[in-house]
Amino acid sequence: MIKGDKRKSETDEETENSTKKPKPTDGKGNISKDDSKSTFQKHPNNQTPTQKPDWNTLKKEKKELKIKRKQANKFYDVIVEAKKIFETLRQKQLKGGKDERNELIDKLHGLFVGKGQYAKVIFAHDVARIVQFLFKFGNERIRKEVADELIPVTVDMLQSKYGRRCLKSMLMYGNSEIRSASIQKMYGNAVKFTSHAISAAVFEYAYSTWATPKHKQCLVQEFFGDIYKQVKDAEVKHLRDVYQNSPNMKTAALQATKANLSRVLNKDLLDSGIVQTVLYQYLSECSPDDKAELISQLAPHAVVISNSKDGAKAAMQCIWHGSNKDRKVIMKAIKEHVKDLSKHEHGHCTVIGLLDAVDDTVLLNKMILTPILSEINALAADEHGRKVLLWLVAPADSTHFHPLFINELEEGRAASSSKKPLEQRRQELLNYTVFTLINEVISNTNFWMSSGSIAMLTLAIVKSAPIEHLQDALNEIAKVVVNTEWTVDKDDEKLLGIEHPGLHMILKKLIQHDKVFAEAEKPTFSSSLLNEISDETITKWLTINRGCFLFVALYENGTEELQNLLKEKLQPRIKKIKSTKSSGAKILLQKLK
Repeated sequence: MIKGDKRKSETDEETENSTKKPKPTDGKGNISKDDSKSTFQKHPNNQTPTQKPDWNTLKKEKKELKIKRKQANKFYDVIVEAKKIFETLRQKQLKGGKDERNELIDKLHGLFVGKGQYAKVIFAHDVARIVQFLFKFGNERIRKEVADELIPVTVDMLQSKYGRRCLKSMLMYGNSEIRSASIQKMYGNAVKFTSHAISAAVFEYAYSTWATPKHKQCLVQEFFGDIYKQVKDAEVKHLRDVYQNSPNMKTAALQATKANLSRVLNKDLLDSGIVQTVLYQYLSECSPDDKAELISQLAPHAVVISNSKDGAKAAMQCIWHGSNKDRKVIMKAIKEHVKDLSKHEHGHCTVIGLLDAVDDTVLLNKMILTPILSEINALAADEHGRKVLLWLVAPADSTHFHPLFINELEEGRAASSSKKPLEQRRQELLNYTVFTLINEVISNTNFWMSSGSIAMLTLAIVKSAPIEHLQDALNEIAKVVVNTEWTVDKDDEKLLGIEHPGLHMILKKLIQHDKVFAEAEKPTFSSSLLNEISDETITKWLTINRGCFLFVALYENGTEELQNLLKEKLQPRIKKIKSTKSSGAKILLQKLK
């Protein structure tokens, strides 16, 4: 029976298969592509579309979930209350005035103090802002109580995105004890902080702004080896002091310093005073091979490392000891920042170092001098920018540059790879710049005689001016000087230019330089002045003490011909001079006898 049923089922199956239409093939037994597509067609979606979600309900549920999650934090209620008070304190004016503000600040502080909560909540952005507010507007007691809880977690704060801002406020508004305690907590982590993207900026702020010389010495030591992370040595003020009494330690100290600097270099975190100090000390002590390797890494960052005294010295080391390729990289890096660097307190030394040591003056003119000459007035008006312009027309002149700086440049240049004779290099730079400078003086004389410091630069430019432009420059200066309406700003007041002490000194120096001009058979300022001066100006000058002294300077430094011309102009006013009681008038009267 079973066998019969089985045979019947097999027969039925064979009959069913025989009635099926055979599938077309490609001749190789494979089903054709067209048929395969029809075989795997998707069934039509007969389901009804789902309803749109209620977004308001979803948002509400999400908000409730967020609140529940926050409520799991044991500080939730305290933080909510603190934020309410903080929102009130942020108002510019309160109804209760200063008393209400102080009361709210005390209440806000009372929510956290004495419970160890400050150290736990400052890593959140909202509470971090509250703590910064307390440091800024709280009284001395509040600042101290907050600082006492935060100082132990200084290391964690520095590495926190929001905690570091609280640390910065603590340093900014805290007293010297708070700052000192905070910085001492950083001991042992100097290398770590300078090579950490989050902590580097605030650590630099602490080091450069608030660290005492002793703090700086202790932090710098940590770059010289791990031993100095735990133990500080008051005798180690420079890298060389590590091995001064133990020469066998030199290799280890240099290797440790190199490794620590490499950590910072790999992160490009060179905008740091402590790093720049270590760079300068290392470049002064390392071997020529290590120096060449480091210079090639530092060359593209010449602008960044020039923002501190030691950083500028490190940049100058790169200029002196770098190859021609390195110098080209340095110039390329500086090219776009010449104006700002020239006006920087320390960066202008880097620019002067380039002007003093680079042999390729053609490239120097293209990359450095051209941007400088396009910003002449802006540089002339700046204390440090003037130094750069003065180096072009009066290099190594002790009248304008400190002897120590001149000696430093001489020593660096002597040890550098520069080959071109010094005077030739300086003359080439002067030839590139002097015509532009003297033409600026001629075309905008009022600006170039607007203050004593700018006039000092004007004097240096005139002294180095080519003879074909000298007469025009002297004439234009004379026209400004003899103008009775010539005034300059001094201490927010208008002052006659002739009475300005700085300008008076410059005019006397220019008159005294006439002897040099005369020996070289060049035009003199005295001649231009007497040719331009009017009777009105003479009369006014005789009533001014410094005006009389200018006439004395003209007489003392002039030729016999000029003295006679001066007497001729002043003789009709002898009575006026006698009636004037100033010391300048008395001396002038004696000269005219």
